[in-house]
Amino acid sequence: MKTEKVIPYDLLATKMKHWYVAIKKNWVGRAEEMRKEVMQEIKIMEENQDVLLYYSLLEFRHKLMLSYMYPNAIKDIEKNYGELKEYAGHENLTGMLEYYYYFFMGMFYFRQKELTFSLNHYRQAEKHLDSIDSEDIEVEKAEFYFKLSEVYYHMKQTYFSMNYAMRAYNIFKKQPDVDGNSTYGVQKVRCQFVIFGNLLDSMKFDEALKRAYKAYQEAEELNKNEKNRGHLIRSALFNIGLCYNQMEELNKAFFHFNKSLQIIEPENHDYAAKTLFVISFLKGRQNDTKNAQAFYEQSKQIAEQYNNEVVIEKLKMVKGLFLDSDLNLVREAFQFFRERGMYPDMESYGVVIADFLTAKKEAWGAIEFYRLTNEARRQIKRGEAI
Repeated sequence: MKTEKVIPYDLLATKMKHWYVAIKKNWVGRAEEMRKEVMQEIKIMEENQDVLLYYSLLEFRHKLMLSYMYPNAIKDIEKNYGELKEYAGHENLTGMLEYYYYFFMGMFYFRQKELTFSLNHYRQAEKHLDSIDSEDIEVEKAEFYFKLSEVYYHMKQTYFSMNYAMRAYNIFKKQPDVDGNSTYGVQKVRCQFVIFGNLLDSMKFDEALKRAYKAYQEAEELNKNEKNRGHLIRSALFNIGLCYNQMEELNKAFFHFNKSLQIIEPENHDYAAKTLFVISFLKGRQNDTKNAQAFYEQSKQIAEQYNNEVVIEKLKMVKGLFLDSDLNLVREAFQFFRERGMYPDMESYGVVIADFLTAKKEAWGAIEFYRLTNEARRQIKRGEAI
């Protein structure tokens, strides 16, 4: 009987390194090819626990990459998470592997909207960042800085978020092109998204709008040369709509939100439910009850079908303010924000709702929501102090 040749573990570790490079560059096709090769060859690899752990970590990271583009297609990422959790404190978890463990776990918690857990894991990862090979350290730092900028943005820590996003962007920008194409084009666009968001939070609307259009143009250009970039165009259009919404140019905001919904590939039910809610809320503010109701129903159907709890709760604001005139429903949504620590949402919607009630001469309701807005701001400031 013929004995199958055993593959040295160091050769497969090198192949895994190339797999990780493809993941970081968001080369989905290439990453899938490398993954399949590694999955076959690891069955006949000479035994090495470090390389097996490296494989488990990269399998987890591969699925995190896919979750950005195909969030509805990732079914068993929780299983990978559970398996990796068992490695916490494991003797093989040292140096580079320890960095990847905490870094990837931080990414997972961020996707789960567990921002404090995410930040704690990133801080643990930072202690081991220098264990990365010197030839890869600059790009790895850029990837790390970008992930930190995302967490700080969602925590409304504007200064930290902007600082890390700019640092990441400048590193990615320095990387040489390959065959005339930007090597880290996706990462540069994502950095632009975070920079845009921080400018918007700082009420620098003109700068934010320029940045949003620049990201949109780069995403369009990227989509001409690479596959699976529609999600970037969709997000860029949403950001433009968000900026116009903040500038109270609601018709322009609606145009861009609605245009983003026309990009249906890759499929993303959470995005559709969220954007339909945003449009419904916008139409309610315009006293367009008929369309507010129509978009409300569409959003509710998708959110309930795919168990999107956040959108389901946010829709209570539309129903309570614009459809049924029931402030208790709005209060339920704000209680949900408080329990989840969603203070940025509490602050931004609190101002809009309070202004809306002021215009309707409902003084007591307006005062209540101004107070909730101030409570949210205090909590956000408290986060900065911590």
